[in-house]
Amino acid sequence: MSKVNSLTIDSRLASLYKPNVFTVPNVVMDSKAAVNQSIDSKRTLQSVFATMQWGWKGLLYLDITARNDWSSTLAHTDSKNTGFFYPSIGATWILNKTCSLPKWISFAKVRASWAEVGNDLPIGITNPVDIIMVGGSINVNTVEQRGDLKPEISSSIEFGTEWRFFHHRFGIDFTWYQTNTKNQLLRMDNPTGSTYKYRYVNAGKIRNQGFELTVDATPLLYRNFSWKSLINMSANKNKVVTLHPDYPEFSYYEEGFNAGYQMRVKEGGSLGDIYGNAFRRNEDGSIMVDETSKRPLGNTGNKDLLGNANPDFTMGWSNTLTYKNLELYFLIDFRFGGEVMSLTQSELDANGVTKVTEDARARGYVEYQGQKFNDPRAFYSAVGGRNAISEYYMYDATCIRLREVSLSYSFPKTILENSRFIKGIDVSLAARNLCFLKKEAPFDPDAVMSVGNNNQGVDVFGMPTTRNIGFNLRLTF
Repeated sequence: MSKVNSLTIDSRLASLYKPNVFTVPNVVMDSKAAVNQSIDSKRTLQSVFATMQWGWKGLLYLDITARNDWSSTLAHTDSKNTGFFYPSIGATWILNKTCSLPKWISFAKVRASWAEVGNDLPIGITNPVDIIMVGGSINVNTVEQRGDLKPEISSSIEFGTEWRFFHHRFGIDFTWYQTNTKNQLLRMDNPTGSTYKYRYVNAGKIRNQGFELTVDATPLLYRNFSWKSLINMSANKNKVVTLHPDYPEFSYYEEGFNAGYQMRVKEGGSLGDIYGNAFRRNEDGSIMVDETSKRPLGNTGNKDLLGNANPDFTMGWSNTLTYKNLELYFLIDFRFGGEVMSLTQSELDANGVTKVTEDARARGYVEYQGQKFNDPRAFYSAVGGRNAISEYYMYDATCIRLREVSLSYSFPKTILENSRFIKGIDVSLAARNLCFLKKEAPFDPDAVMSVGNNNQGVDVFGMPTTRNIGFNLRLTF
């Protein structure tokens, strides 16, 4: 059994007593604010689990598991008695112990697996009730319960291989996978005139497909000096194969949401798709301009697909150089592809307080996609703001950063021979997020509003990324 206690206070449209003081007592708790509290919400999970492992002569291995869960969150549904079952099976073949391979091949393995993983429902959604809020007001339930909700099930298939060469000084580990997730839980709008405004449904199938590749090497290996390097690469593509017979499209926001973006899920699309307002264009692709105000024209309603927040490809490159008791480590992260949006830049441009707008006023024009706009004030008043032409504020999320650097030293044991208590002393200096080597967005693409599906790739006055530097001392007794 697990308990959940939570308190969420959101100022929303409510004001603050003192500006820029973001504390709970400073929020004006009127009807414009929101309070959501959970006290001792309980989830009970009962399970039956079985596993079997089999090996043959150190060459072949087979692992089989089976599990069935019964969760209290499935109460009032058709699945409450059966729960949800998810098995797995995996096989491994050690090639170098089976086949005669060249001496420069130290190790070789292939593997394959198939597995299912189940998730139950959030607490309380199968039995929605009216809630008495702070101050005695009643929060009326607006969600319909039909008893047809099911647990989420993910089915995955994976193939991989691992090879080691030259007495394990060079290695490759490759994995290809495909995961299909069905019965994802979504809150949808009910048709107009229904008793309840919303309804939870289990939506169709989401497919993720990709690969992971790790290459490691020890290029230099001497008595007092060594250099170890590792490169990790990965790519993932997801696709919304099907949604729901009644809902071929889904938005994470309620009707009337007033901002220049929306995260929508459509059949044939992908999770992470960012929709917004694009420029209106002529047949030749040029941007339409109002003849009177000289303002560029844009669409409304956040119905234009502007990009996807997910990267096309990611890579990390780490190196460890050791000289006697001194060790230097650094990690460089690469992110290629994907698009992000900055509503921070949009709001600041609309108010004319950025260097970009200052330069445009001094120059006397704005140039965008080869087209000149001779009135910078009119241009930025049209594209900037909370809910304007958000296409202009889409940026390539490609970036390269020096993620981590550390320098450590281990004192020689000869210095500690006469110590009765201290057996080892290690000191290190470590730093993270030191700098960007390449970045096109006006903010850190990793520092977005949410890692969930509803706010991926969107920056709205987010906190700046911090650079961390620390010193560590470790004593061994």
